Amino acid sequence: MEQDGEVYFLKMNNGEDLLCIIQDDSQECLYVTQPYRIELMPGPDMTITTSIIRWLPFSSLMGEKIRLDKRHVMTYILVDEETAIKYVNSIARERNKELRDQIVKEIITAASIANTSSGSIH
Repeated sequence: MEQDGEVYFLKMNNGEDLLCIIQDDSQECLYVTQPYRIELMPGPDMTITTSIIRWLPFSSLMGEKIRLDKRHVMTYILVDEETAIKYVNSIARERNKELRDQIVKEIITAASIANTSSGSIH
């Protein structure tokens, strides 16, 4: 089982790339919150930039646990601390400072613990 509250990159069967926080991991599904789709945008000089966009159209649903059937997920992997911090800072702009500081602290703690253990790809 994955550590609750950690930020993961998910590659979906339909080609979408997601960043989200895994709240629970069962044999058949993942329960996630704050799912954001990663968008790649080509630049004029052959560079590619990325941005994240809410996966659900309603911000009120982004904090709810969402059930993702693992049959629709090709792979998922824990992101590194730098990516986790950028992700949290991006989504926290919609929230107040107190909540953002709490989320950043939790993600940094989870990322620090994860960096001391071996990673895995599912």
